[in-house]
Amino acid sequence: MPESTGSALSAVLMFLLELGLLGAAGFWALTVFSSPWAAVVAVVVVAAVWGLVLSPKAPARPGWPWHAVAGHALFVLGAVVLFVVGQPVLGAIYLALIVLSLVLTVLYRDRLEQESRTAREERRAARGGVVRPTGRRAAGR
Repeated sequence: MPESTGSALSAVLMFLLELGLLGAAGFWALTVFSSPWAAVVAVVVVAAVWGLVLSPKAPARPGWPWHAVAGHALFVLGAVVLFVVGQPVLGAIYLALIVLSLVLTVLYRDRLEQESRTAREERRAARGGVVRPTGRRAAGR
C-alpha cells in the first residue's frame, strides 16, 4: 500500500474512532443517568476536549507522539465503557478498530510525524508567531 494511502486510511480510521468515542460517551451517560440530556452533555464535553486538545487543528495539541498516545488511550477508554455498559460486541469491534489504528500509526509514523510538525508550524504562522527551526542545526551544532 502506498504511504499516502496508508496515512489517509489512518486519518479516516481516526475520524471514525473519534465518532465512536462520542457515541460511547453518549451511550454511557444515557445508561448511567437515564437522561437524553446527560448524553448530550457527555458528547459535548468529549467533543470540546477533543477539539481543543487532540484534533488535528487543536490550539493546544501536544507534539508527536503524545497526541497519538493520548488519542488511542481515550479510544481504549471508550471501548472499556462499551464493555461496562453491557455492549460487548460493540466494544470488541471498537477495540479491533483501535488495534488496526495503532498498527497504521506505527507503520506510517514518519509521515504522521511530518504532518503533525507541518500543522504545528501552520498554527504558529497563523497566530503571527515566528516559525523557528529546531534541532542541532538550529542550535548551531
